[in-house]
Amino acid sequence: MLEGILSMLSITMRVGRRFSEGACMTRMVGWRERAALPELGISDMSAKMDTGALSCSLHARDIEITNHYGTNRVRFRPAGCDEVCSAPLLEMRSVKDSGGHVTVRPFILTDLVLGGERLSVELSLIDRAPMRHPLIVGRRALRGRFTVDAESADLLGKNVQKEPASRPTKRSETSQRRSATSRLRASLMPRRGLRRAQ
Repeated sequence: MLEGILSMLSITMRVGRRFSEGACMTRMVGWRERAALPELGISDMSAKMDTGALSCSLHARDIEITNHYGTNRVRFRPAGCDEVCSAPLLEMRSVKDSGGHVTVRPFILTDLVLGGERLSVELSLIDRAPMRHPLIVGRRALRGRFTVDAESADLLGKNVQKEPASRPTKRSETSQRRSATSRLRASLMPRRGLRRAQ
């Protein structure tokens, strides 16, 4: 019985150690960061870290599928770029957006640079003109490399801005209690002085 308990404890400790080591290897990123797509000639672009999306997607215009010497390619004009890009077509794939709408999008394989780290990602091309961020980085690219802080932005850049939280954090609640205690003490001090004077 004791040997079984010790064996289970040893397994739990090993699993916990592996989990903590894996967590320490990831870098913290904000919900919005600056990114680059060097193979497409894009050196700086606003990107949204979206853990709800599986793959990455880029806003592009004039998307056209062509056949060049028996190889399917995609011609498109990336957001913020006047030049037309061309890349081998990886595949056409059905994608469901956050609103539940399913669209068939072309996917290409390209490099993404985020926080100085170069990743090979599958990138879908879609007209995202109404959206604020032209580039979406999905959880497949983030997994095992980055951890997203949903309350912060631009953690990989020079300026770190904290987004307003939806509810008070534990730290802010503690500060509020301390402030209330200080005000209470300050309000009681004159009364004690008056009682002593009487």
